[in-house]
Amino acid sequence: MSSLNRVDLPGLIGDEPLGFLAAVGLMDQLMETSYLCWDRQDRHAILYCRRHSSVADLVDHLTRQLDRIEHGAAIPHTSGFPVRRRRGAPDPLRVRPADYRSLLERVSRSSGGRHWLEATVTERATDEDGFCVVNPLVAVRGRQTLGSFWYYPMRDVRQDPRRLLTEALTSWRRVDGSEGWLLDHRASYSTHPGLRGPGGSGAVPGATWLATLAVTTFGYRRRNGVEAGRPVLPNGWFRLGAEDVFLWPLWTLPASSNVLSAVWNVGWASDAWKLDRERDGTLRASIGTTHGVPAPNSIDHAVDLGIFTMCAAVRHGTQGPLTPVPTATLRRADEWSSYPAWAGWDWRYPDVGDYPGKYGWG
Repeated sequence: MSSLNRVDLPGLIGDEPLGFLAAVGLMDQLMETSYLCWDRQDRHAILYCRRHSSVADLVDHLTRQLDRIEHGAAIPHTSGFPVRRRRGAPDPLRVRPADYRSLLERVSRSSGGRHWLEATVTERATDEDGFCVVNPLVAVRGRQTLGSFWYYPMRDVRQDPRRLLTEALTSWRRVDGSEGWLLDHRASYSTHPGLRGPGGSGAVPGATWLATLAVTTFGYRRRNGVEAGRPVLPNGWFRLGAEDVFLWPLWTLPASSNVLSAVWNVGWASDAWKLDRERDGTLRASIGTTHGVPAPNSIDHAVDLGIFTMCAAVRHGTQGPLTPVPTATLRRADEWSSYPAWAGWDWRYPDVGDYPGKYGWG
């Protein structure tokens, strides 16, 4: 573990929806086992990587990812999604349940398309117009297509990738004419009803692009919506009265993508996190006292993830940006077990011995 490099990302602040999503999107693009956590004081993202030792290294890698995106595509390593709209035709990703299967077969013929479509659009529910429900992270306005959500942020960053990506990871600078795609509550947006492409101003292109790449982490994989009467919501979202709320933790333990997948599954899919509202309107997130996960330097030892706060954001109407809301974190005692704090990279875990079940059941 001594070969791991710590890279602080002061531009990605975890209690900002855009900052959190951008950190997750960045982690998905590294193509290596990396570890993500958050500074308890100012809540900036911290990455531990083997191949990358600085922000400049990360920017170099992301720039190469941009260069590899094929003509007409928008997402690294993905050629089948989003589907491009023919001139004058309707949005190809806005389909009714009867047409969803054929769309799924179409995008599955190319690399990565099926994974992205299933995270973005679900046929398990319809909107008021009878179309398949779209992931609430993917908000578009006017005459924009769903594919615009990925295409235009990618195009913006390509204009000056090294500068814009460095600014995204270190200190945000807003760029006139760049839109936050309703992920950035501090950006300004055009209200023109015929909006076709980026029409807002004051957004952070690099952070927006990275945030759009986090959609598959927050896709339609949870069981919420299977039971009768429950809403169909993707990972991270909770229905609270008539409002949908995006809820996420900040933690101190360096966690890999595999560990975080288990955390999302426990917190969202298994309903281990509860969300309600105080009398004064403040949201209250109820979570366990500790969350046990494998230690990053010893998979045979379970330690506390170190969640120090829960954050939430909502959209005010379908056209509103994802906006943070005050959230209180309530700890409830775990009736089964608790987990010790992680002792750090250099601490030597004792030999677990060759006992039955050392590597799990079975």
